[in-house]
Amino acid sequence: MKWYFMIGFLLVATIMIVAGHIALYASWLTFFGIHSLKIKWALRIILAILSMSFIITSLLTYWRENTFVNALYGGSGGWLGMAWYLSLAVALTWIIYFIGRWFGVKIPLAIIASACMAMGLAYSVYGIRNAQHPVIKRVTLTIPNLPQAWKGRTAVQLSDVHLGPVHREKFLQRVVDQVKSLNPDAVFVTGDLFDGGGRDLDKLAEPLNQLNPPLGMYYITGNHETYIGLDQALAALENIHMKKLHDQMVIAAGMQIVGIDYPKMGEKKDLAAIMSHTDPLQPSIVLWHEPNHLDELKRLGANVVLSGHTHVGQIWPFNYITQAVYGANDYGLQTDGDFSQYTSSGVGTWGPPMRTGNRPEIVVIKFE
Repeated sequence: MKWYFMIGFLLVATIMIVAGHIALYASWLTFFGIHSLKIKWALRIILAILSMSFIITSLLTYWRENTFVNALYGGSGGWLGMAWYLSLAVALTWIIYFIGRWFGVKIPLAIIASACMAMGLAYSVYGIRNAQHPVIKRVTLTIPNLPQAWKGRTAVQLSDVHLGPVHREKFLQRVVDQVKSLNPDAVFVTGDLFDGGGRDLDKLAEPLNQLNPPLGMYYITGNHETYIGLDQALAALENIHMKKLHDQMVIAAGMQIVGIDYPKMGEKKDLAAIMSHTDPLQPSIVLWHEPNHLDELKRLGANVVLSGHTHVGQIWPFNYITQAVYGANDYGLQTDGDFSQYTSSGVGTWGPPMRTGNRPEIVVIKFE
C-alpha cells in the first residue's frame, strides 16, 4: 500500500510540475516575443531538465546520497520554490494584460513580466534566507495541579528539523547553540527530526548530545521517519541521550509525559490504550506530531498537546491549505479550559529550502 501511495504521489506531482514549466515556456515566448528557434530549443531543454530535477534528485537521495547529490537536491528544491513564484508572476502578468485589454489599454508585456518576475525571484531569495534563521517563540502554559518542580520552569520544543540532504550538522549546531543559550529545563522533539535521505543520520543528530536539560529530553517520530524507515531512524539515535517515547508514558518530576509515534501506513493509533497509563488527576503533556484527534486527547485527560507537521504551509499561499485541513490548530496556541495545544511552525524545511509567509521557530514554553 505504501508503494502505491508513493508512486501515485510522485506521478501527480510530476504532472503538475511539468505542466507548470510548460506554462512558463509558453508565456515567456509571448511576453518577450521570442522567435529564434535556437532560443526556443534552449529553453525547452533547460526547462525540461529543471522540471524533472526535483523528482529525480529526491529519488537519488534514497538510492545513493553523497555531497554531490545533496547539492543537486538542494539546488533543485530551491528552483522548485522559485519556479512557483515565477509561475505566480506569470499569472499576475496575464491578469494585468487582460485587465488592460478590457479597458483598451496597451500593456507593455515584456516590462510588466520582467517586473513581476523580479519580485518573484526577490521573494524567493528572501524565503531561502528566512528559512536559515529560526526565531525564538515564547509561550506560557497554565496547567492545573502543576508539580512544584515544574513551576516557573521552561521547556524547548523542536519540531520538523528535517535533517538530511539540505539541513546538515552545521544547521543543527546553530539550532543547538540557540537552545543552549535559553538554558531550558526540558526539551521536546516532536517528530520529523530527519528528512528523507539516510546517509550519516547518527552524525547529523550528534549535536543534540550537547543538550542536557535537568528534566530530560524526549523524542517522538513523525511521518518522515516512517519514510526513511523507523528502524534506520531509531538506530541513528541510539547514542543520542534523549528518551524515545514509543506510545508510552514516563513521569518526570511529577509530570506525565506521553509520546505517541506517528502511525505507519494504514495504522490507526489506539489513543485510549496509550492514554490509559496516565492518571487523569495528574498533569500530562502529550507529544503528538500531527495536530489531529485533539478533542479525543483532551477527553482522555491530556492537559497539553505539542505538535508540528504543518510548517504553516511553508510557502505562501499553501498556508491556506493547511488552515483548511487543520483549522485553528494549523499553527500556534489554542486553549480550552484546562486544555492547551500548540502547533509549531517547525525549524527546518521540506522540498524547497525556503519559507515565505511564516518563520521557522524554536518554541520556549514557560509553565505556570
